[in-house]
Amino acid sequence: MRFLFVILLLCILTRVHAQDSTVVIQGTVWASGETLEGAGIRESGSSRVALSDKKGVFTLRVNRHAIYRLVISHLGYESQIKTIRDDNSDSLRITIRLTRALALLDTVSVVAVHKPETLVGKPNYSIHDFDFYEDKLILLTATKNLKDAQLRLSDYHGKILATYQIPKSAGEALHFHHDYMGYTELICKDSIFRLDVIGNDLLMYTVPKADFENYLKPVQDSSKENVYYHNQWEKYPAFNYYSKNIHDSLSVFLRTISNQDLMKLYNLEYYYLPSRMQLEARRIAEYYKTDRKIVAALMSGFTNSIYYEPLYAPLFVLNDTVCVFNHYSDYVYRYMTQNTLIDSVPIHYHHPKNWKEWKKQLFVDEARNQVYALFSKDGHFSLKRINPSTGREELTYKLKHHSASKLKLKDGFVYYVYRPFDSTQELFLYREKIE
Repeated sequence: MRFLFVILLLCILTRVHAQDSTVVIQGTVWASGETLEGAGIRESGSSRVALSDKKGVFTLRVNRHAIYRLVISHLGYESQIKTIRDDNSDSLRITIRLTRALALLDTVSVVAVHKPETLVGKPNYSIHDFDFYEDKLILLTATKNLKDAQLRLSDYHGKILATYQIPKSAGEALHFHHDYMGYTELICKDSIFRLDVIGNDLLMYTVPKADFENYLKPVQDSSKENVYYHNQWEKYPAFNYYSKNIHDSLSVFLRTISNQDLMKLYNLEYYYLPSRMQLEARRIAEYYKTDRKIVAALMSGFTNSIYYEPLYAPLFVLNDTVCVFNHYSDYVYRYMTQNTLIDSVPIHYHHPKNWKEWKKQLFVDEARNQVYALFSKDGHFSLKRINPSTGREELTYKLKHHSASKLKLKDGFVYYVYRPFDSTQELFLYREKIE
């Protein structure tokens, strides 16, 4: 039964992409009030590049997707990533504005201490979660608690553009989920909503819970041709990764993730049960067509004990390379998007001298294709940039604020929610430049 969602996923993805075609993206690149020549525009995950002409105009033909991510770069200007949603037309028209990059002279050394920047902060409500939408921020806010939460749309200067009251019938709001297609889902106790933005308006669409659990939550990432998903169950210390080509009806096995030491303890739970409970475990296993040792681990409460921890081995697509960070084999397994293993790179960042410092969480800055590991010491978080090609730590950045939460990365910044200790201030949204 746990693989039933795989079959359903294949059917839906095949149907969704059956009408794939090409789309022409046309636009103009601006900088400092003038059109910019020679800017490179590339779809993320593709080698196809368009250059802007003397009038700043470019034309790029791409395969049709639900969402397009364009990487725009020009020497002397800050690179930018722009997300565009498909509207089922044959062509899309956009405008891009680049900001001139600041360069330091070789003969000058500058050391600066950057203070955290407050993006959104109001005295009458707290920000409990957030997500990005192009040049705007989607905020989950509440005046008292999340049983009476609101959604707010904001710009990066703190101006609130729209407010939406979450229906009480949805139950308590919990958190946001950012899916592989670039959409934001609001997860509530009794309902799930997909969020979208048109202009300065915030829209909500109901997503059936079964569809979310079967078709969205298992998918870790996607490339131009493939989606990558898992069959992980948090109550079992092993799972598989699979690849599904959008033009094919079959899935390809990628890799098994397993914590062998934990698996041994897991399987021993059956033998620790009294005879009558072993008999009951066998009866339940036979009825549900599953393993008696799984039933025993659930019956004994092992999966809720301090000895059990769900597996954390995320998959990311970085620069057209599929990277599986297997923290239980101490390797990053790197694949080409055609599912061919390139190499396996040893990693050790997750084994600090004080094991409690490793917070079992990786973040990806999609615009820069950079991976950061999260650590905590004395209540302060640190981000360590990990090079997936070497497995080594390249940079460590310590956050200025103590006990920040809901960390997310974008364009070289770390964003987070924070309330100063012993303060009556509400939870504000901050960001810091990672340097």
